[in-house]
Amino acid sequence: MKIKLIAASNKKSGISNFWEMGTFAKLTNKRYSQISLALPTLAALTPSGIDVEICDENIEHIDFDEKVDLVGITTNTYTVNRAYEIADTYRKRNVTVVLGGIHTSVLPEEALQHADSVVIGEAEEVWGELLNDFKENNLKKTYSSNSKPKLENSPIPRWDLVKTDSYTYHTIQTTRGCPFDCDFCSVKLFFGKEYRYKPIANIIKEIELLLKIKKNKIFFFSDDNITANKKYARELFEALIPYNIHWVGQAAVDVGIDSELLDIMYKSGCRQLLLGFESLSEKNLEQVNKPKINKVENYSKIIDNIHNNKISIIGAFILGDDSADESSFEKIKDFIEDNSIAFPQITVLTPFPGTRLYKRLKDEGRILNEDWNNYSCGVVCFKPKLISNEALQKGYIWLMRELYSYKSINKRFGSLWDKGILVKKNGNKRKIFTKNGFSLFLKSLLSQDWESNKILWKGLINKKEPSLSSLLGTISLHNYAKKLKF
Repeated sequence: MKIKLIAASNKKSGISNFWEMGTFAKLTNKRYSQISLALPTLAALTPSGIDVEICDENIEHIDFDEKVDLVGITTNTYTVNRAYEIADTYRKRNVTVVLGGIHTSVLPEEALQHADSVVIGEAEEVWGELLNDFKENNLKKTYSSNSKPKLENSPIPRWDLVKTDSYTYHTIQTTRGCPFDCDFCSVKLFFGKEYRYKPIANIIKEIELLLKIKKNKIFFFSDDNITANKKYARELFEALIPYNIHWVGQAAVDVGIDSELLDIMYKSGCRQLLLGFESLSEKNLEQVNKPKINKVENYSKIIDNIHNNKISIIGAFILGDDSADESSFEKIKDFIEDNSIAFPQITVLTPFPGTRLYKRLKDEGRILNEDWNNYSCGVVCFKPKLISNEALQKGYIWLMRELYSYKSINKRFGSLWDKGILVKKNGNKRKIFTKNGFSLFLKSLLSQDWESNKILWKGLINKKEPSLSSLLGTISLHNYAKKLKF
């Protein structure tokens, strides 16, 4: 019996995604930023004796003619139309297809038009049952667990089946769940309210395995809030210190209040944190149910504290809330530049199915379309309250181009370099460029206009030597922003 586990891509839609980091991947001879953990996790849950293959369409083509017995496809809203195309193609070849992921869990009836079965929610507790039913020709239409899987029983993903050289990051997960209840987010819907933790000893075993596969690669902790439980987080970070890794993670903004924790994070290898600022409007933060954790008046102090601990910030901001008007774009730009946020993640408010935001906008007749290809967080899919949808789309593109202009990049990075953030460290042997990377780097720079390049190079010459990864990241996002079209 052979199973093929597939991650669908949305490249054929012609709509790019912020986190694809296409230029960065090319500069480093990678194909994509990271793999969906669902694939190697399901492979690890598959009993021995069953042949398992992993195929990520983001880095390779799917061989539809290969003989397989069962295909499992993981997907989200942005990639689901492509997932349906893949599923339909296999079913025409009489191959059984199972779909899973947040989108198909929320809309299983839609997914069942393209699949033989749908896994609703997390798959750990039902995957074995599904495989047994398939063997006995008794596959159910849907599978869902009555309880959330205990992560202490979670196996180490089958990294031996993953083409790890094709990815920028080693991706690892330590917790699931979220106690917050943000109006726009589907994390709690899928993973639940209560936090679940992997034993730290298990995490260290996985890190040791990944270091054997590729030593000098940045780790990405995919937890939605890696510091939610401060006691657990401290124990994890202390355990990481001897391994001399560098890592990127996600946390709530209140992490910036705890200087002691930030110090341990830096020592453990944290060099960048994604923080969900979301909005500069207290009224909007209240509407999306995030006023307790996010206090706008504390933002600058929090950012300074994180920077003082030599950690840079990926700052997430959402455009198009009910308090947003024409002035909101300029306000966000000024705030980001004044506070030297290294990598602003600017997204358009997107009403993902299953969220309270979706229900509210649906009830108000404000959903413009349900073409899931457009649900990339860069396309307006609803009617804003105070401005037109055209103005919101143009504002998003303007803001991205402004923030990822070399002029703005140099302004923000100049301050960070002065503080010793995002600079090359003595003894840092991490290799960014591969054999073709440097020539691609020069080609990318030369493709830009000289005035922009002059601003960037002037900053490089006058400041400390930047880390190559930060430089390549800004060039990648500069190219991404320039390609955005209305």
